Amino acid sequence: MNLEIEDNFEYLIVKYINQNTKTEDLELLLTYLKDSDNLRLFKLYIKINFFSIYVMNKMDKDGIIDIIKGKIKKDQKREKRKKYFIKTLKYAAIFVAVFSLSHFYTLNQINSSEVSDVIIPDEDEIFIENEKGEIFLVEKIDSIEISKNSYKESNRIVYQENMVETEKVEFHTINVPYGKRFNLKLSDGTDVYLNSGTLMKYPVSFLPNQTRSVYIEGEAFFNVKKATNSIFEVRSNQIIASVYGTKFNFKNFSEDFSSDIVLVEGSLGISNENSNDINMLSPGYKASIDKEVFNISKSKVNSKIYTSWVDGDVIFRNETFDQIIQKLQRLYNITIINNSKISNQLFNASINVEEEKIEEVLGYFNKIYNIDFQIFNNKIIIN
Repeated sequence: MNLEIEDNFEYLIVKYINQNTKTEDLELLLTYLKDSDNLRLFKLYIKINFFSIYVMNKMDKDGIIDIIKGKIKKDQKREKRKKYFIKTLKYAAIFVAVFSLSHFYTLNQINSSEVSDVIIPDEDEIFIENEKGEIFLVEKIDSIEISKNSYKESNRIVYQENMVETEKVEFHTINVPYGKRFNLKLSDGTDVYLNSGTLMKYPVSFLPNQTRSVYIEGEAFFNVKKATNSIFEVRSNQIIASVYGTKFNFKNFSEDFSSDIVLVEGSLGISNENSNDINMLSPGYKASIDKEVFNISKSKVNSKIYTSWVDGDVIFRNETFDQIIQKLQRLYNITIINNSKISNQLFNASINVEEEKIEEVLGYFNKIYNIDFQIFNNKIIIN
């Protein structure tokens, strides 16, 4: 390896340790690690950092490659989560508007004095973006003036009914990162509870006698205010849930193969943008939608299991350890590397994310199944 390549490789390792790598950095790092000398150098660097015990005692080359590939996959999901859907209320045409920090860098190159007021949120901050690209950090301000008809109330944002007639719908987008939950009251009186890792796009004010549409990726519980002349729609990818006034849970994360809708009360119709067929759901039932072929399967469930997260309680019923880990990563905003042999075993459990730390949750599995786990900053390794 020549000196220039060696310097670049060491630079990538340092970025990896400091968690500053981008996807392209990780992919380049993988190419370097194909060389045995580079692999030894990588282990040497890692040895004196937070992965030391695990790397030196447990990890071989394949293990290292799997970790980096996993990080690439997670970073790609995070980038995908920064995209949100923009859709007209009259027509069924969707186009994707990519939300990223790149426009901030562009502004920085144009005029440094103009960028002094630009807010770049951290990954763990709840923020709202308006159509002008202005960012509002929800948790860091006592009062909020993101629009003329909104204000902050405890742990939620309230949009009051706007009496001004307008033909243009202004949208806001809220981003709730992993490890956080938040509550919105929309201008029609609908309450929306947003779970960890959720992004929702919604109108600041709904047009009278028009369909009330919001767009979501993630999970939310809706308590919809009934309006006689106006249907409320939740749209996610090609899935549409239409209601008049009802309570239901909607879950559609990009990494999941299916979307789940659980109806608590009222009536709800499920449809596809490419079809006029409507599949009705009854209270106490869950609809699971295969996102590739749009097959809908229904089952009678205890709706409390799927809605208890609104109050901080998370209930697992007949879920594999891997499924539980995936949810724990969202709830606690951590990375979990599972090397145990119980990945596919089924569990029943309940936790309160506001009262129980992740160490306590994993301590339960340690007592029952004798798993061993180590914590390095926001990373957990299970053996």
